Amino acid sequence: MKKLLSIFLMAFSLNAFAQTNLADVQLKDLNNQPVTLSQYKGKPVYVKMWASWCPICLSGLAEIDDLSAEKDRGFEVITIVSPGHKGEKSPADFIEWYKGLEYKNIKVLLDESGEIIDRVHVRGYPFNLFLDADLNVKKTVPGHLGAEQISKFIDK
Repeated sequence: MKKLLSIFLMAFSLNAFAQTNLADVQLKDLNNQPVTLSQYKGKPVYVKMWASWCPICLSGLAEIDDLSAEKDRGFEVITIVSPGHKGEKSPADFIEWYKGLEYKNIKVLLDESGEIIDRVHVRGYPFNLFLDADLNVKKTVPGHLGAEQISKFIDK
């Protein structure tokens, strides 16, 4: 019995530290076209998780737009919103609302199933994900991060 318990605990602890890979998550773009994160494989990826009702999120979008426009930054920048989850608008209402904004460079993807917020345990917004070139979650950081902080986390 003791041996069985030891094996169970060892298996559980190994599983607890297994990397979370997001390459297969099914998302949509703002034109309702299917997208997977696998198209970003090959470079590190910064992901800002945000919501339309979050004033801190909204105040940081201009900086994300600028960062997204930079050439040769060495990493991808995307944002993900989860319509219908955590108080967010429905997909149609969010898309209509967002298209009224002036951001031209931000990649906004919709996680309608809420799979990413479940996999990485998003508790609030804004929430930041740092993915390696294979789309494994390397680090999660709650709260607002500026462009300089984002670049420093990518470099680590």
